[in-house]
Amino acid sequence: GDWPMGHNDATLLEDWNRPHLGNDDCDRKNASLVLRSSGKSLSQRPIADNGITLSPMQDTLIQSTPNDCALPRRRADFATFNEAIDYAARSEKGLNFHDMRGTLERAYTYREMRDDALAMAHRLVAAGIRPKDRVALIAETCPEFAALFCACVYAGAWPVPLPLPTTFGGKESYIDQLVVQLESSDPALLIFPPEIAEMTQAAAERVGCKSIDWDTLAAQDAPEADLPEAQPEDICYLQYSSGSTRFPTGVAVTHKALLHNLYGHAQAMDLGTNDRCVSWLPWYHDMGLVGCFLSLIANQ
Repeated sequence: GDWPMGHNDATLLEDWNRPHLGNDDCDRKNASLVLRSSGKSLSQRPIADNGITLSPMQDTLIQSTPNDCALPRRRADFATFNEAIDYAARSEKGLNFHDMRGTLERAYTYREMRDDALAMAHRLVAAGIRPKDRVALIAETCPEFAALFCACVYAGAWPVPLPLPTTFGGKESYIDQLVVQLESSDPALLIFPPEIAEMTQAAAERVGCKSIDWDTLAAQDAPEADLPEAQPEDICYLQYSSGSTRFPTGVAVTHKALLHNLYGHAQAMDLGTNDRCVSWLPWYHDMGLVGCFLSLIANQ
């Protein structure tokens, strides 16, 4: 996977719907692992008698979200992705973030994600973001990005996931790449992890784009605001190609097209009771974003 520069370890994201994956399961299910840089040292963490890892920040137990709950599972049969988020928030399920040693660092329910997304949507509206505005998001695999992506959708803006820096090409190459993608997508705002502020702000300044790190944005007031009602034919987000064969190209994806794709995931893989997904794919990669993030919400 791709690694943010200046970080020391990686974090694994899992949207758990299957307790164990043996060889037979791996043959039948498309399992993967999602790594993100967390910037935290791999200090020793206490283990409870039941095997649950104690939080590195406090002496409490972190329990992963359940595989299933009383809410009936639906296979992306929603008119808009907004409806999918709202429905997922009624369940007890969610996303679970692990470090590279498998230590659970954060259990993030869809209910908490929706609450954070609505608060961020109100902050975006207060900051002047309007429907059909593009909002560029540096796609670190973490709760902040998950909430911000959904916040843009709620606000009627078009989230534009952009890559983290990699070890290839260095600092200037990453800035150049961001500049081209910012010029192409013409966002009203760029939001980024504070750890890479120097590079992202340099790119934003070169194209005259407003920018803010997501910690600063989260500290701002979130006054109540009317949010638009999405329609199936509305654009949901902009996705850039990986750029493996040519420079990344942006594609506009509607709610209808996205949900049709997510329904296909669930049908082809026969997602159902007690299934879970583990992924290392970055969320600025199409398979990582759609197959290992958005599909989990719409097919929970």
